Amino acid sequence: MAERPEAGRLGLARALCLQWQWRSANGRLKLRSALGILSELGRQGWIELPAARGGPRPASMAAGALPEATEAEGGLSEYRPLRWELVRTPDQRRQWRELLARHHYLGAPCLVGPNLKYLVYGRAGQLLGVTGWHGAVQHLGCRDRLLGWNLAQRTRGLEHVVNGVRFLVLPGVRVRHLASVILSENIGLLQRDWLEHYGVELWLGESFVDRQRFSGASYRAARWQAIGWTRGFAKRQGRFVHHGQSKEVYVYVMEARLRQFIHGDERQPLLNPAFLLAQRLSEEKTLTKRMRMKNILASWKPKLPPQCDLSEEDVQTVAQELNEFVGLFRPAFGRREPAALCQLYVQGLLSGVERKNVEGMALELAGPGQVRNLQRFVTGYEWDELWMKKRHWELAAESLSEPGGVWSVDASEFPKKGSASVGVAPQYCGALGKTANCQSGVFICYSSPKGHALLDSRLYLPQCWFEPAYQERRRACHIAEDILFKTKPELAIELLTPLLAKGQFEGQWIACDCSFGNNPSFLEQLPKGFHYLAEIACTRKVWPKVCGPRRNWQTEGCTVEELAGLKGLLSWQTHKISEGEKGPIVAAFARLRVYVSAERTPENERWLLLRNDANNQIKYALSDAPGRTSMLELVRVSGARWPIERCFEEDKSELGMDHYEHRSWNAWHRHMRLVFLAQLFLVRLQLKFKKKLLR
Repeated sequence: MAERPEAGRLGLARALCLQWQWRSANGRLKLRSALGILSELGRQGWIELPAARGGPRPASMAAGALPEATEAEGGLSEYRPLRWELVRTPDQRRQWRELLARHHYLGAPCLVGPNLKYLVYGRAGQLLGVTGWHGAVQHLGCRDRLLGWNLAQRTRGLEHVVNGVRFLVLPGVRVRHLASVILSENIGLLQRDWLEHYGVELWLGESFVDRQRFSGASYRAARWQAIGWTRGFAKRQGRFVHHGQSKEVYVYVMEARLRQFIHGDERQPLLNPAFLLAQRLSEEKTLTKRMRMKNILASWKPKLPPQCDLSEEDVQTVAQELNEFVGLFRPAFGRREPAALCQLYVQGLLSGVERKNVEGMALELAGPGQVRNLQRFVTGYEWDELWMKKRHWELAAESLSEPGGVWSVDASEFPKKGSASVGVAPQYCGALGKTANCQSGVFICYSSPKGHALLDSRLYLPQCWFEPAYQERRRACHIAEDILFKTKPELAIELLTPLLAKGQFEGQWIACDCSFGNNPSFLEQLPKGFHYLAEIACTRKVWPKVCGPRRNWQTEGCTVEELAGLKGLLSWQTHKISEGEKGPIVAAFARLRVYVSAERTPENERWLLLRNDANNQIKYALSDAPGRTSMLELVRVSGARWPIERCFEEDKSELGMDHYEHRSWNAWHRHMRLVFLAQLFLVRLQLKFKKKLLR
């Protein structure tokens, strides 16, 4: 790297292969494998790779952009002969990856080593499907017993075995028998192209079928034979991890004399159907299928909050209600598996599970086989998170929006013992009432007479997380390089701006506590056309418009606490704020016009609202509302700030908001979004059954 800084990543990979004389069987340099090693060394910080080269993607292949979905129906004869394209160009590789990322339940694989990829088209040029092939897996018990080879024989013979790593017929293609024809035709092309590219004859193909998801009929129709099951292990970062999901193993025999070649013995049996059937019978096992989603739903017992006063008959319909609600978000995933896992996650949040982390929810509702899948759903699966957020807002506005709506901004903390979770640092923790090791997030709530719901959040990253000492932690938590340090008020402005700009929610008031209200810059940046009611500290200095005998306060100013203590200045009124569980909640209120600076200009004039609660603690708030604003309106908005506190209380006690054990940036935000969806589901449920009871 020092001698040839202009070489680029490919040049470095070529130099590495030449240094090691690392070649495939046909003599070609193993550039892909070398690139994979260099990328991993760079990811772990051992070396600093040069920037990736390559111009901008064509518009047709921009990130996330794919050709329009193929709609194909009818008989197979309408699409034959199939046209096959071997993936060779960068655009073809990008298209292949993006099709699998969007439509295959396992996503797009990162293939290192010998591999071939194909795009399959119909006679008229319709894109019908994709396939991918890779070198065989090293350890596969039922295959190794079928071939009877030892370690040395396997080392020599494994290059003649190929693994079908991906097979996808596009979702809009509904042509009978097409899948089996693709599998069958691909074998002949694969044998020819593998020999041409790698100089090795193929003798056996292998593939794994998830029988909880597919029947395997297409493989059997294409003359593939089932020979056994995997043991539920996968290789992750150089070691084998047990994930518990066994898959059925299918093989396609291209050379029946395979055992004779391996053992150098003509007396070895041919791999004919009878021999394969005997192998299958000896490997037979019962695969315990996980419950389908409808069975999980049928056995699910939701834990509904006390205010959901539903009859037994109503409760029985909740499962169907949830199924329909989560179905509104399925386009965010594209594939069936993450959509089903989204429903499982939300069900877990709404269930009576004591600890609503991934493991607890999966074990309670679906069994141990789903623990890993649910973890991957939050940490690794692709979501269209922007679309999901917008859909969430649309449904929340549909349910809650009213002219008297109020926005609330607040922070909430989550105590953590370790130091590996994203954003963890010693900072003030409201849940504990002291400085402690915790995470902190900024949240936005909307409330109206119909109800209240959290709409968006952002994790706060303390400044220490941007120091060089935290670089490895940032990488481990998958924090993007373009994320910069921002204060909580700055994060709140970023969250509020798009929400208010859409105009989906009615209401002109924004409320916040003193951590935001004491920040003049935050109040100045709030979108125009909205009024704020911002709590402030008792030490906040103001300049009263009228201050009785203390005329010097008009020029020198005073604290709001001093104003509250001046007898005869304030006129206190008792007002009902809201209805509580134990009766009406009342407080005494007073207000006064003040200036926020010594410059006594109309632009600096504010309402100072004082609220004396039943515990005799006075709270102070500033508002930029016009002077004609009534006291009743200020009292109403003061009461409307507290729904965000209720959201935190309800979501932490009922919906597992603080039960998560995710450590990465994306996983934290995804968990919060799913908690918000579970909360919105309850809001919609309450509104629906409330209307039903009123009728």
